Amino acid sequence: MRKVRILFLPLVDAANLNAQSLNTREIVPRLDPNQFECSLFYTQAPDPRLLECPHVTLLRLPARLKTVRLLREMLSGYDIVAYVDYSPASYLYVHIPRRLRKNTKTVMHVEGLNDPGPQPGLVKFFYATIAPNCDFYTGITARTAQDFILGVHREVSFILPIGVDHSKFSQQHGTKSSFPTVLFVGTLTERKRPLLILEAAARFPHVTFRLIGADRHGYEQVVRKRIAELKVNNVALEGAMPQEAIARAMQESDIFLLPSRFEGLPKVTLEAAASGLPCIVFGDYETPSVVDGINGFQVNTVEEMMEKLDVLIQNAHLRESMGIAGRKLSKTFDWNAVAQLWQDAYLKIASAEA
Repeated sequence: MRKVRILFLPLVDAANLNAQSLNTREIVPRLDPNQFECSLFYTQAPDPRLLECPHVTLLRLPARLKTVRLLREMLSGYDIVAYVDYSPASYLYVHIPRRLRKNTKTVMHVEGLNDPGPQPGLVKFFYATIAPNCDFYTGITARTAQDFILGVHREVSFILPIGVDHSKFSQQHGTKSSFPTVLFVGTLTERKRPLLILEAAARFPHVTFRLIGADRHGYEQVVRKRIAELKVNNVALEGAMPQEAIARAMQESDIFLLPSRFEGLPKVTLEAAASGLPCIVFGDYETPSVVDGINGFQVNTVEEMMEKLDVLIQNAHLRESMGIAGRKLSKTFDWNAVAQLWQDAYLKIASAEA
């Protein structure tokens, strides 16, 4: 039987904390090596787990002429180009005549709601010219699929959630403090709304707030300036961390708070659930990782966010019961089961007409 050849576009460097990279590095090793051959790009040092996979070819992306190298590889006769992104290489590829692409199918994985706020002109251009021109689309949840269909008017063929390494995040290796700790994990960018974490810190001065995540476009300075304005001393900015350190931080914390509104199925909420943390998220994107009133709360306003946070801060028994429910829920998103859904979808896409 001929194997399905897939080119994944996210870079798979070991130090890369981008969500698409992390997802790819979980999915690919779990694909059946008897049915798939996968090619992946890296720039410095690939995830060492991939070196042990017989069905994986690792390609080093050069420092110069990256678009040329990517485009050349995309035209190398793959069955599928997965995780099509908003890049010059993807733009050129989807606009090349079909006869030059032969039977290769492009797959866009829709992972969040479309943010209607101001976007850089180039991002808007690539979205408008790449998103409608792929061959297949998957949605991370039914809600993100619906939003994409309404905006781009293209059919979403599969709902493919992401998963969580339950064994890694459910380990009891952290020590909680005597006072509640609220944790935020996410890129420090305006879209994630970390300033609301600071507002919460000002309202609950007896609670420790930890912010873990990489700075993006200098937004950390905005956060630091706001900390100074509010004169809060119960906030810790801890920067980017590898998965193992995030797992420890979650075990050391009591509540997970994610104030952003344009998500899909945030990986960090699955990790928090596996760690036994009740989660507070906004209900705009209807994530299945937080069932309102069961393992956390889906809120609609900032004031409601503060109210639910207060409830969890004051009620250790509720935190514990929601944490137990979260651990149970997270098992349904174990990567081994989720990766099987991705495998089945890729097999169907590869056998479809281009």
